[in-house]
Amino acid sequence: MKLVTAAQMSSIEQASVDAGVSLDDLMEKAGLAVAEYVLGSFLDPDRGGSPFGKRIVILIGPGNNGADGFVAGRHLANAGAAVTAVLCTGRNTPDPKHELAETAGVSTLDATTGPGGDLLAEKLAATDLVIDAVLGTGASRPISDPLSSLLFSVLEVAIPVVALDLPTGLDSDTGQFDVAGLPADVTLHLGYPKLGPAIAAGSAPTGEVVTLDIGIPFGLDSHIKTELLTPDLAKSLQPDRPADGHKGTFGSTLIIGGSQHYLGAVTMAVDAATRSGVGLAFAATPEPAYRLIAGHVPEAIYRSLPVSASGEVEPSASVRTVLELVERVNSIVIGPGLGHTPANSEFLSTLLSQIDDEMPLVLDADALNILSKSHKWWERLENSAILTPHPGEMGRLMGIAAAEVQQDRGSVALEAAGKFGKVVVLKGAATLIAAPDGRLMVSPWVNSGLAKGGSGDVLAGLIGGLLAQQPENVFEMASLAVFVHGYAAEAARDELGETGMRATDISDRLGYFSR
Repeated sequence: MKLVTAAQMSSIEQASVDAGVSLDDLMEKAGLAVAEYVLGSFLDPDRGGSPFGKRIVILIGPGNNGADGFVAGRHLANAGAAVTAVLCTGRNTPDPKHELAETAGVSTLDATTGPGGDLLAEKLAATDLVIDAVLGTGASRPISDPLSSLLFSVLEVAIPVVALDLPTGLDSDTGQFDVAGLPADVTLHLGYPKLGPAIAAGSAPTGEVVTLDIGIPFGLDSHIKTELLTPDLAKSLQPDRPADGHKGTFGSTLIIGGSQHYLGAVTMAVDAATRSGVGLAFAATPEPAYRLIAGHVPEAIYRSLPVSASGEVEPSASVRTVLELVERVNSIVIGPGLGHTPANSEFLSTLLSQIDDEMPLVLDADALNILSKSHKWWERLENSAILTPHPGEMGRLMGIAAAEVQQDRGSVALEAAGKFGKVVVLKGAATLIAAPDGRLMVSPWVNSGLAKGGSGDVLAGLIGGLLAQQPENVFEMASLAVFVHGYAAEAARDELGETGMRATDISDRLGYFSR
């Protein structure tokens, strides 16, 4: 499912015009689709409702969103509803859609005049439904009076709100929401779902989200590189599993991590790798950790990394050990529980300089923290790689604050992927997967049960295992892993609850999606 920014939606509408479908046609079809949705969902006689006599207020803004609102109001009035169009801003004149709406019986209240706000409050006291057609995708500046006061008067009454395209105040590209905006109970995306709400996920004030067909010709979205991960898309990315396959058919992955202080991370990553469908999973971990965790995942093959007298990795000897294992694997995961000591920094730097450039990598956790301190590391790393930062790690990699990352996650993820020339998995609610060529996948999963230690280690191991099976499809395997990980987390939440679920519960359910 394609997700669009405001600029991309405008380009699609222009392409539609070039293809022979005018903007007026799109407005008419959009308004009709909105009216049909409202009649079917809120005023459906089969559900005990009826449009006759129902009082509907439509908040009208200055642009095409307001015109869509007038068209919807016209159809609702023709169906028997008592519709009032409330002008929340000035509009250009002449205004054909306004005139047609009034001809159909829609009354107009100009709330931009002195007493308009008080009249709106009185009108809302006897209203059954509010339709927000103020800004749509046009939110580009902070909302101020008098519009903020008008929107607040809607918030003060318990009336369902249906937003056209986007709730007023919600940025279509970033998902940031103005504190003076109007949350919706239902948001009707017109033509295409918008990127911002998908990225903002659980924090977006959209309520239920529905995408309406407004008659845009097929094929005009070929230039859009952003998609929402869906079950069908995830299934299409799954590696084949031929019935006559053997261990070698499904590849091998190597997990490098763990330390005497962080024992669980590498175990969870290895466990997830073994559940990915990979043929073999290897684990290389420093000797103090090896003595305690070797065999915890009985299906994995463990190797000890030499350490100094202090228990820290001995860089040169450990690199030699890893390079022996590298000959047997198809992907490598580096970082879970590794620690970012000077010895580990030297180990990572030396290892990355000696691994074959054709070996795909997953760089996670402390591997990213180490790289963030290395000057222009990406210019020395030719390997295809998947970086898996959380917002704090992304901030360190990009030299910005984590809060800046969160303000525009999509742009930051794409900028990082382009800058580093690597696939970037920006973890969080609605995890993002960005490719250097501008492709962006958005995860549908929002689950606070994932906000616990170890869930990132599970994801890293899963990515490594899938990548070993299709090392040439780096972006696709990262996207599939994120979806499967989120699917397993949903299953864990359903069974155990967000509070009680653990990272190991996610790993235990990684096979559910493939059943």
